[in-house]
Amino acid sequence: MVKIRLKKFGTKAKPCYRIVVQDSRKPRDGTTIEELGIYQPIAKEDAQVSFNEERAKYWIGVGAQPTATVKKLFSKKNLNK
Repeated sequence: MVKIRLKKFGTKAKPCYRIVVQDSRKPRDGTTIEELGIYQPIAKEDAQVSFNEERAKYWIGVGAQPTATVKKLFSKKNLNK
C-alpha cells in the first residue's frame, strides 16, 4: 500500500519534514517514490507548508492514502479529494 506521509530531516531543535509518497512497509526515513513538498512546523503560519498540489492530487487519485497529519496539512491548503 502506498501512503503519503512525513519524512523527518533537520535537527532536534529545528525539525523539518518532507511530504513524500512511500510504500507503507518501508521505514519512515527510508527510500521514497516521490517527494511532494516540505512542512516546517516552526516557520511562520503562512510559510509552514509548501507542496506540489497537482502531484498530490494525482497520487490521491491513483489510491495513495495520506496519513492523518498529512490530511490536516492538505486541508490547510484546501486540497480536497
